[in-house]
Amino acid sequence: MVFVLVVGGCFAVVLNIGNETAWRETLATPSRGPATSKPTAPPSDAATAPEEQPAGDTSADGPAAIGSPITLQGLDSDVQVDATVTQIFDPATSENDFIKPKAGARWVAVELQLKNIGTAVYTDAPSIGLKLIDAEGQQYSQTFGDVEEGEVFSSITVNSGDTRKGVVLFEVPEGVKLAKLQFALNTGFASETGEWTIS
Repeated sequence: MVFVLVVGGCFAVVLNIGNETAWRETLATPSRGPATSKPTAPPSDAATAPEEQPAGDTSADGPAAIGSPITLQGLDSDVQVDATVTQIFDPATSENDFIKPKAGARWVAVELQLKNIGTAVYTDAPSIGLKLIDAEGQQYSQTFGDVEEGEVFSSITVNSGDTRKGVVLFEVPEGVKLAKLQFALNTGFASETGEWTIS
């Protein structure tokens, strides 16, 4: 007599031969194909291409003539200003009999106009960001005093669309020839620099 016993995926064949029972067990193991892994999509070009870094500008435009505007960007990308050197008073005249250029020097007053064409409020101390350079390459920073040619620039806050005008005062040696002016926003720390040639 033959008995077939199935238990949990295995089956056994039982042969009843006389008084002895012989067991034959055969494991039924489900067949499995070769292991496969889920295909991985190759990386896209966007993931492997090097990220392009914006190049920092050292000069917003080429040298401009006095009276020509130069558009400059501040440290905040929303700050954009049209800067114009409108006039140069050389020499400039002191309003104060007690504060004058030292012996052998003269004052030069540079009139600067700044129009906020960006979307953010522009706050600055323009007199710090403006530099005067002579024909020998000597650079001059602002000096302090009051002149008849205009109101000396101090700290300013300019809303979008508004304009400010003032003069920046320099002291230079008598007889030195002036060559150019350079200006950057944010007290000179912005990456773009405007330059005007003094003819």
